[in-house]
Amino acid sequence: MISNLFLQLTHIELLISYPVKDILTLVKRDSRFNIKLLNDLYFEDSVVDESAYRLVMNCVVNWLYDRGENPDAFVQRIIDRCSAFEAIPARSVLRSYLPYISQFYATEDVRQLCLDIIPKRYPLLNEPKFLKRELVGDLRQEYFTFRFDSPGVLVTNPMRWFIGLVQIGPILLNTPAYEHISFRASQTSFIEALENRVNAEMREDGFIYVGGRQVGRYASFGDCSAEFGVEWDVEAEKKMACIKALEDVVDEKTGAVLIHKGCYYGAPASVVYFEYKANVVAPEPFNKLMSAVVKQEFDAWEPIQKAQNQLLEAMNDSVNIVYYKSDDSISVNNKHLMRNVPARILRNLLREYSATGREEYENREFKRDPSICMDPLRPNFESRLNRVIAHINGSDDPERPTEGVKKFFEIERHRRGGFRFVPKCKIVFHEE
Repeated sequence: MISNLFLQLTHIELLISYPVKDILTLVKRDSRFNIKLLNDLYFEDSVVDESAYRLVMNCVVNWLYDRGENPDAFVQRIIDRCSAFEAIPARSVLRSYLPYISQFYATEDVRQLCLDIIPKRYPLLNEPKFLKRELVGDLRQEYFTFRFDSPGVLVTNPMRWFIGLVQIGPILLNTPAYEHISFRASQTSFIEALENRVNAEMREDGFIYVGGRQVGRYASFGDCSAEFGVEWDVEAEKKMACIKALEDVVDEKTGAVLIHKGCYYGAPASVVYFEYKANVVAPEPFNKLMSAVVKQEFDAWEPIQKAQNQLLEAMNDSVNIVYYKSDDSISVNNKHLMRNVPARILRNLLREYSATGREEYENREFKRDPSICMDPLRPNFESRLNRVIAHINGSDDPERPTEGVKKFFEIERHRRGGFRFVPKCKIVFHEE
């Protein structure tokens, strides 16, 4: 089991930055998002298992991408909020530092001590150690390595999250963030780091191409250790194949940096480089955290608590949808919604969603169904789908107003040739 501290920071950022109706589209992505998990994300000092951690982190990343947002910017907002000591779980943070309080008051370099205690504060990191630590002028240059037993155990691509987590440490202790952090090697594979945003082609010439550009090449982990001048004890691992990034690869839609130039991907362990000014001391490293604890007793936490309560209430909502075979119709909460072909389209969609949770659909899936499109040469499916959407949305026509059911679910035509089912509460579907 793992502390929920960083998940809590992530959840707080969601509650502050997005309306509840938008967060619902996130938690409806997977049935494992339940009331207990949402409470575990919210309450201080809760713990979650590795699978829940991975679920939340991966869903957040994919949800942000679907919204056209940059996950890197999301992590930066968490860092900025910590810098402002705005809506942070101060009690949890203070308790996590209790074993080290005397050391932080005695140290001559708060930020170096923050790095020194990483192995103790984050026990899920295996074999954490410094490979090289140098003082060049007034700058510390340090190489830190760690590995997971199973790459991606907490999130498919942990790089942005690890950097965010480490940056928060000194910030919460009243000192500046590290001037530079970058991965020199990552256990994340090159393909996983692309996060399904672009396609890569691995050619026989030993290079990797994205959009015709040469962005990576095959190398060994030994090349990595030699390039950065760090000793690596396990000879067999030095022979392991990696991919060295030759260029940054950026997601065109969101601006997220998917691949970082110079990093070796698919390595047996991660290697992180830190460069920061030495001997930065905070005379009172915990005073802002203590002030944040007091502030939470007043208005700072109230809007977050309100948003959490609204989210839990929305999670408890459900809608009952019935398809009646006798008259080929669908009702929602005992109110007639549609019949005939539109009802069959929604029926097929709800069958699949109830069985698998799938929300993305292709038009051709429905065009092939003779009960929906009788003429395969002229399926006319798009206009039939428009009728389904019209029933769901309702009408403002003063002569024949209809309420619609979009508060329960919607259908979004967000791309050519396909559409998305957007549930806003628990869907209970059956056929009679």
